[in-house]
Amino acid sequence: MSRLTRREKEVVSLLVAGRRPVEIARELCITRRTVQAHMENARSKTGARTTIELAAKVATELDRKQNS
Repeated sequence: MSRLTRREKEVVSLLVAGRRPVEIARELCITRRTVQAHMENARSKTGARTTIELAAKVATELDRKQNS
């Protein structure tokens, strides 16, 4: 997750917290398309093929950081 931009981290963190893209867009005052672009960039940077895989990778990394 260290390779992600601040905004990509925000979007992915909200995704991991269970928010839907439309809710993330509303909360961050950005368009749903911008949320999708941030998620696509994050998937590309992490090697995740799906949004679920992205959320799982990030959740695992966050859990690892909390337990270290």
